[in-house]
Amino acid sequence: TSHRYVSARAAEILGRPVEELCMVTCHLGNGSSLAAVKHGKSIDTSMGFTPLEGLV
Repeated sequence: TSHRYVSARAAEILGRPVEELCMVTCHLGNGSSLAAVKHGKSIDTSMGFTPLEGLV
């Protein structure tokens, strides 16, 4: 998913393992969403029943 890619890429740019990081990732496009990522795992998202609900 885009959130997995963004968190992995951010870790790469920072030169740190994704398991050490806490971040909020943003997908802006056809169905925007946010995800809270803690130690490489998504712990919360802005999505309701479908990703097309967008940011509320």
